[in-house]
Amino acid sequence: MKKLLSILTISILFFGCKKLPDKYKYEVTGSSGDYSITIQNSDNNIQQWSNVGNGWWYTWEQTGTRFLYLSAQNNQSSGNVTVKIYKNNSVIAQNTSYGGYSIATVSGTY
Repeated sequence: MKKLLSILTISILFFGCKKLPDKYKYEVTGSSGDYSITIQNSDNNIQQWSNVGNGWWYTWEQTGTRFLYLSAQNNQSSGNVTVKIYKNNSVIAQNTSYGGYSIATVSGTY
């Protein structure tokens, strides 16, 4: 029994220490409701969308760190746009830009 407990303890320590992937999210909000978005996606490629409304988001999981990029342009003559990067449901980067056709960008190694 003692040997079995030792094997179980070693197994839990060895296999239980594997790092789970972190959950990431890009989010775009603002007052204009019409944005053009550019991101560095989960495959590490550039991806773009046009005429996107409020509450747009993109999620993925990753282990380790890498360069992340999110940019959104307000496509209206007035208003604001806010971009955020979340890691495990906590904001790790954010920026807001005010005015017509303004651009908000966040980037970095996360």
